Amino acid sequence: MGHSVRASEKGLAIANQARQRRGWTKTSTARWWQDAHTSRATLRRFWRGERIQQDAFIAICQTVGLDDWQTIADGQTIADGQTAAPDSTPVQDTGPNAPLIDWGDAPDIEQFFGRGQELQQLQTWVLNDNAKLITISGLGGNGKTTLALALAEHLQPHFEHLIWRSASTPLSTLLTDGLDAPIETVDQGLRQLLKKMQRPMLLVLDDINEKTYLDFLYQISRSRHQSCVVAISRQPLPPQFQTLNRAYQLSLGGLSELDAVKLLQTRDCGGQLHQLKTLARLYSYSPLALTLVASMLQTVFGGQIGLFLEQEIIVLPDLIQSLFKQQFQTLNPLERALIYWLAIWQEPIALCRLQTHLLNPEPAGVIVALADLVKRSLVTQHFLGDEPSFSLQPMMLTFTIEQLAEQINQELLQAQQQQSTQPLQLLRTHCLIRPGTDDILGDRLLAELQKRQPPQLSYAILPLIDNWLEQTTIQSPTMVGYLIFNLTVLKKRWEVVDTTEQLTE
Repeated sequence: MGHSVRASEKGLAIANQARQRRGWTKTSTARWWQDAHTSRATLRRFWRGERIQQDAFIAICQTVGLDDWQTIADGQTIADGQTAAPDSTPVQDTGPNAPLIDWGDAPDIEQFFGRGQELQQLQTWVLNDNAKLITISGLGGNGKTTLALALAEHLQPHFEHLIWRSASTPLSTLLTDGLDAPIETVDQGLRQLLKKMQRPMLLVLDDINEKTYLDFLYQISRSRHQSCVVAISRQPLPPQFQTLNRAYQLSLGGLSELDAVKLLQTRDCGGQLHQLKTLARLYSYSPLALTLVASMLQTVFGGQIGLFLEQEIIVLPDLIQSLFKQQFQTLNPLERALIYWLAIWQEPIALCRLQTHLLNPEPAGVIVALADLVKRSLVTQHFLGDEPSFSLQPMMLTFTIEQLAEQINQELLQAQQQQSTQPLQLLRTHCLIRPGTDDILGDRLLAELQKRQPPQLSYAILPLIDNWLEQTTIQSPTMVGYLIFNLTVLKKRWEVVDTTEQLTE
């Protein structure tokens, strides 16, 4: 005959300390309930203080190192078929205002590193400042969803209702789920949801980007209620949200250096401390990127970081490239132009100097664009003395150079096909090499251009460049921009390459 048991209040506190030492969340760490050979639903019942099978209870405790499971239990074991004392199990409210805890499509997270300061800030906004809206934004892979999961688990006892949904869920479905009842129209559902939000509700919306959800968030945040909405987005919400009362925003960067090193160590990456720190810096302290790279290191280098660092390259996993491409698609022309210039410069550049390289710059627009890029963690801000400077982190620099080289080569190919310099837009607006240098052989962008050169251009590039240079002589200086300089640089680079290839034949 099986037995059921539940955790005592003191036992749950002990279990909570044990899981925090391991960096796990309460119910979203897949490894916990998988290693315990139970289910996520059972783990949730454990944390709610409900009765579960004794074998599952013991396994859940032992998985986090609590071998003396009796100290966690409330001391009363009930055999199957028996009835617990009247006060053993709380009466469940099943009416229209019954508590609703629905984690929906919340993902399973194996480990949660660091973020103590950010988690504390978020809890302060909710519990002390009565936040109605919190936005967690930042680059894909920085752990926004993981942080929101940890926050939701910490806050669950303070809310009667908790709902987690991806913003890809149709709004009508979200309203139906939140009300636990069908709705006739979205407007009617919204009014009913606002009534329900007069009782404390924590609503978490992951991956906000659709205008429908932005309008929904704005209306919810302007209304009077006792609830909180946590919105997870790769970019900050539009400016009108900044005017709302009790609305807060957290821009999430990478992990701290210490936590990034700890993550690598838990992934069995071997190396000296300075090597671990170097790898963490190269991958911008991104938890997702470091996890993916650690897996690659295990496969190729047996987990030895030093062997990988000897390659002197940054390998971008496909998932990271995909996330960066999605982020690039949201950039406006000025933002993209600024990021390309920072990639060309390859080191921090002062604002005043950056502005001098832009054709027809608008100072106010540049400042607004840079501020937005910094908020989205696409650009890093420095101060050289009192002068603000900007740069790209290593991963973003690698990705941007690849994108810039690909785009320039496509423009060169179009110019060849059209027999015109008209398609050469980037060569007009951007300087191929960092101003003030003549290192055409060692320049990273020029090398990437050559590596990605389409076969159609391989043997035709030099005659084409001469032809394009002739065309530019009849164009106005405003139309030429950097074109003559860039074509001359390309000619020198390819002449050297062509001579080298002839000598090796």
